[in-house]
Amino acid sequence: MMKTIAHITDIHLDEDFPKEQGVDARENWKQILKDVAARNISDIVFGGDIGSTDSNEWFFASFNKYNFNPLLLTLGNHDSFQEVQKYYKPMEMNGTSELYYSFEDTYFRILYLDSSAERISDNQFRWLEQQLNTSKKILLYIHHPVLGVNTAIDKKYPLQGRERVRKVLQQHQHKVIIFCGHYHLPDVQAVENITQYVTPAASYQVERNQDDIQVNARTFGYRIIRIAEDKVNSEVVSFQQLE
Repeated sequence: MMKTIAHITDIHLDEDFPKEQGVDARENWKQILKDVAARNISDIVFGGDIGSTDSNEWFFASFNKYNFNPLLLTLGNHDSFQEVQKYYKPMEMNGTSELYYSFEDTYFRILYLDSSAERISDNQFRWLEQQLNTSKKILLYIHHPVLGVNTAIDKKYPLQGRERVRKVLQQHQHKVIIFCGHYHLPDVQAVENITQYVTPAASYQVERNQDDIQVNARTFGYRIIRIAEDKVNSEVVSFQQLE
């Protein structure tokens, strides 16, 4: 049986910078959720960067008009755990001020990491090491990419300490598949046992291979993930903002 997931990330609701670029993030979000529902996709993983603190209530309420399964999410560097937990309490949160957790199915151990501090804390890293003690393949959701991407955001705002995360993932005896965001562009790359998919932003994109951050405010989108037994594939869904 195939499982289909919408991976949506970086909506940046009600923030000044997207507004200055002419981005209507709320309209983008409504269009994406409508598209997900029209495709009969019930599972959503949000990859982080909800937006301004005041937008959190609207963000979580926006799911209420649909019959999606309970939302799963990872926190980004624009997110506040204290604010998110007012509206999002799906499980025990490890007794910490970080949101990281895991599930398992027949083939995968599925991990959700919290990189909202722009790094993986020591406590979370130790937990990750423990979670990797499995004979199953790893499906990992995190806001920040673990593998570097040739883009200005990678040069300016990478995950701090990502080398130790990459190394511990490469020590796993089976395949590791990462779904992330943060860089506001689609990207796929594979290094040893790791395959990393960067999902385009739901708000605006950033041009690739630029020394400075150059915004493409007209394009937005998300990624559809399909899992059939132990096989994973995905496709990007793109939209163009209307003039």
